[in-house]
Amino acid sequence: MIMTGADGRIVMVNAQTERLFGYERQALLGQTIEKLVPERFRHAHPGLRTAFFAGPTARPMGAGRDLFGLQRDGREFPIEIGLNPIETDEGPMVLAAIVDISDRADAARALAHSEAEFRASFEGAAVGKLLADPTDRRILRLNSALARMLGREPEALIGRTTAAFTFPDDLAADAADFARLITGQDQSAVREMRWLRRDGTPFWVRVSTAVAHATGDGVRTIVVRTVEDIDTRFRAEAALRDAKQELERVVQQRTEALAQRDLLLREVYHRVKNNLQLVDSLLMMQGRKIDDPQAKQALTAVRGRIAALALVHQQLMGSSDLKTFDVVPFLDELSRNILEGGGTAGVNISVDACTLDVGLDFAVPLGLLVTELVTNSLKHAFPHGTGTISVSLRNDDAGKLVLIVADDGVGPPADAPAERPGSGLGSRIIRNLVGQLDGTISVRNDRGMTTEIHLAMPEHV
Repeated sequence: MIMTGADGRIVMVNAQTERLFGYERQALLGQTIEKLVPERFRHAHPGLRTAFFAGPTARPMGAGRDLFGLQRDGREFPIEIGLNPIETDEGPMVLAAIVDISDRADAARALAHSEAEFRASFEGAAVGKLLADPTDRRILRLNSALARMLGREPEALIGRTTAAFTFPDDLAADAADFARLITGQDQSAVREMRWLRRDGTPFWVRVSTAVAHATGDGVRTIVVRTVEDIDTRFRAEAALRDAKQELERVVQQRTEALAQRDLLLREVYHRVKNNLQLVDSLLMMQGRKIDDPQAKQALTAVRGRIAALALVHQQLMGSSDLKTFDVVPFLDELSRNILEGGGTAGVNISVDACTLDVGLDFAVPLGLLVTELVTNSLKHAFPHGTGTISVSLRNDDAGKLVLIVADDGVGPPADAPAERPGSGLGSRIIRNLVGQLDGTISVRNDRGMTTEIHLAMPEHV
């Protein structure tokens, strides 16, 4: 406490005041009270003192404006002052009770700062936010983002409940979420639902709701809701789901159509193979009635070509894609069939082929080529009925295929038919097939006949 006269001079100081301002009592006695007032307020202080003594009345602490004291080290600090006028023998005095409110001021500043931060966060959020009363669910506060979302002014929404703009079909689920939060069954709730704009247009939102419970120091329980406009995303996802379902329907139809096409293709290949086998059977029956050896031999050659065509369709019928098949088992079976049809038990045949998927356009001329070359070897190379034929298909260094059909037979005799090699039907067929495959052919006699054909790689490889 400090007591001063009407002239402002200090006549009494207690120990608390000494500690508060950092002065010893003797340093203050006789000094004017302005010594303890910050310089920025001193010019106005005498006028305030004069006004007080003109009509002295008690003034409780906390009344009036913000006040500051000045410590001995020059530091200012916030204070509250209670004034009581006193009549003494020396004249009117005033007794001032002074309290340091620094902690209270710091707390007030922190609270104001916190409120400012909350206000900035609340108002500046890109998503909608609202605070609601947990008892009646009425809106206490909302930000401008939420008001814009609903197409309304913020003032028009204060005091209303979210039920006023919730899509009717979503009201029950929203109310159930709210009830579980208030009763403490859930800590938070997130729900996608539809709200209504001012013009009644529904739109999708994601509402996250939580309850801030009372702390017992005067802060009441409040409901906090964050609202995100997900209408564009939700409708895009719905459109994507619809498109996915439509795509799945189209794919299913396409799959069924492809399965039907595959079934038809297999049936076509099967029928072509059967028809070729039927033609072969007719030729075989016809051959039994022919006595001319040359005619019978020509008929046998035709049957070999038909068998090669039938085998191509049989391979296609059993392939997975109905377009291509591996050439290795094809050449194996083709060579075996030719050998069995030639009726030469003492001749062996070997096949060494690289793995290669071939289609109809390549397999047919290749099969016919192998048929012609192997048949020629069986006809001319083994007069004694024994020997070996090899069939090889491999890649060369130029990126082409090399077909080699060789035998270890006697080679062409001086009086051999013109078609080995020459201008006969078989030779003409071979040359045409090589040209069809964009290839080149060379023939050499080296301990038997060797035919080497370089072919362009199939286009689909």
